[in-house]
Parts: sequence; C-alpha cells; structure tokens
Amino acid sequence: MTLDNWRKRKGHSYTKLAELLGASHATVARRWCRPFGASDRKVPNAAYMDRIIILTEGAVTPNDFYIQRD
Repeated sequence: MTLDNWRKRKGHSYTKLAELLGASHATVARRWCRPFGASDRKVPNAAYMDRIIILTEGAVTPNDFYIQRD
C-alpha cells in the first residue's frame, strides 16, 4: 500500500500525516505521496521509513516506495 493510500484510508490530511511522522508538510505532500513515475517522487530515509512502518503498523513498507502494485 502506498503512503498516500494509507493516508486517505485513515482520513488524514498531508499536514496531519506530516505531524504524525515529524516531517514537513512539503516533504510528505511533494515527495513521499507523489504517484509512481513522478520525477520529484522520493523515498524516505531510514529514520523516516522506520516511523512510517510503526505509524502504519506495517501496512506501508519500504517495498511500497519501489514496487507499484495495482
């Protein structure tokens, strides 16, 4: 599951997700939640990836940033 799909399912705004992860709104909205193929899409570093895994209870994993699943 992508981070953006998880965010939508939980009903969180980009701002709320950023708060929960301790990241900036811009990083979440303009980097981590971008669609596959977007040139500005980025993968979170290891520290933020750990936070994402914990917050999403494993629903979003590192592979979800590399492998597109339909």
